[in-house]
Amino acid sequence: MRVIFALLCKTELLNAPYREIVQVAGVALGAIGWVFNDLTDRGIITGGQRKGDRVMLERKKLIDEWITTYPIKLRPKLNPRRFKAPKPDWWKALDITQYGAQWGTEIAAEKLTGHLRPNTVTIYLHKEKGRQNLTRLVAENRLRPDTAGDIEILDAFWDFDDGQAMAQTVPPLLAYADLIATL
Repeated sequence: MRVIFALLCKTELLNAPYREIVQVAGVALGAIGWVFNDLTDRGIITGGQRKGDRVMLERKKLIDEWITTYPIKLRPKLNPRRFKAPKPDWWKALDITQYGAQWGTEIAAEKLTGHLRPNTVTIYLHKEKGRQNLTRLVAENRLRPDTAGDIEILDAFWDFDDGQAMAQTVPPLLAYADLIATL
């Protein structure tokens, strides 16, 4: 799931060295070959005999599979935590990247399209930014734990650090998958 997400978001990884894919996807080196073999056997990609000759043939099919499988297989493993905020619009002026995090689901859709009024807040927190940022985010925004809260904080499972500033929102594919999963 993680490798396929990386390949769908960063198509240049299709022909990248395995170690680069490992860094972006956060998986074991041995997993990469298995993923490429599976995708080749299923006719989703072709090539791989020579350096730089892999081509994605069935991108739409792979996106559909990933969107369907993500909420069942990967999302539950992302350490979900729920909170409640004192004000419903607490997030509007917040630069979430200062906490090593990105907006997901409804807020990402609102920021990317401008055509959605968010009811829930999903935040993806990057692990390497540490637990301290979760504590700071919760304390500075006066969030309180609530199992029925409308704020969900999940662990990010990718690292697209390409030297640029972190984007406010998760990649569009992830925002879309979360929206589909929550109907």
